[in-house]
Formats: sequence, structure tokens, C-alpha cells
Amino acid sequence: MTAKAIPFVEVLDDKFLINQEAVDFIESLPQPVAVIACAGGYRTGKSLFLNRGLLQLSNGKGFAVGNSTNACTKGLWIHTSLLKLARASKDGSDEKEYVNVLFIDTEGLGAFDANDTHDAKIFALALLLCSYFIYNSVGKIDEDSIGKLSLVCNVCKQIRASAEEK
Repeated sequence: MTAKAIPFVEVLDDKFLINQEAVDFIESLPQPVAVIACAGGYRTGKSLFLNRGLLQLSNGKGFAVGNSTNACTKGLWIHTSLLKLARASKDGSDEKEYVNVLFIDTEGLGAFDANDTHDAKIFALALLLCSYFIYNSVGKIDEDSIGKLSLVCNVCKQIRASAEEK
């Protein structure tokens, strides 16, 4: 399979839909898998950061990026390029275990065609799906950003608590 970006959670008519191609890819991954999700403001370079910084992919081979005011990423996307990281063995032996790292790129928050509810859903989905979360911003993280992070973290705690009760 040629490495590519695949829509994972698509947004159509304000409905969030899971893409079967992405599900099939994720189910085919050897275990264990860690997930890194990157979220942040609209047009702040999340896709470029993932492409060049973490996936180390050249132009055109990673998540879509553009130079217009139109968003390139809608919903949540995954990339079929994985990072394989060594970690210490759980049994304490010197033998290394390997973890496959999957990356999720998210739609930017605060886009012209989205509202706060939509942004909160994107943010919460990213947080709930990932092992590690990257909040990407330009410049300093301001009070508004911290407020949004806090709100979504509290929503995620409630969702997890509700799921554990069932």
C-alpha cells in the first residue's frame, strides 16, 4: 500500500461519519499502537508540522496543506505512514518492544464555516482517540485557548466516566 492520508472521521451535513477504509487500515495494524493527535487553531500549521516534523514526509506525500484561507483538513484524518518506536519491555528484560505510532490530523478550530459546538466535537474526538495529544498554536497560548482546552478535557472526562459505568 502506498502511504497516504485517509479521512477517518468525515463531516457531512453536520453528521460525523467513520470512513471504512480508515477502519480497515487501523484494524490491520500490528499491536501495540499509540495514537498521536494534533489539534489547534485554523490555519496554524498542524498538517505541515505532522508532515515535516513527525512523519518526515516531503511536500505532497503527507496530509494536505495549502496556502489559501480555505481549510485543507475537514474532520479527522489519519496517515498510513507509521512511526515505529522502541520502548522498554514490560517484563523488565533488556529486550525492546516496538510500538506503532499512528498520527491523526484534525480540522482547525475557529474556521469561518464552523461553530463552537462543531469545534468542541472535533477537539473531543481527537482527545478521546489519542494516546498523546499535541495542541498546536502560533505564538503564545492565550486564555481563550486554555479555556477551550479545559472545557474539552472536562467533556472527555465525563464521556470516559459515563463509558466506564456501562
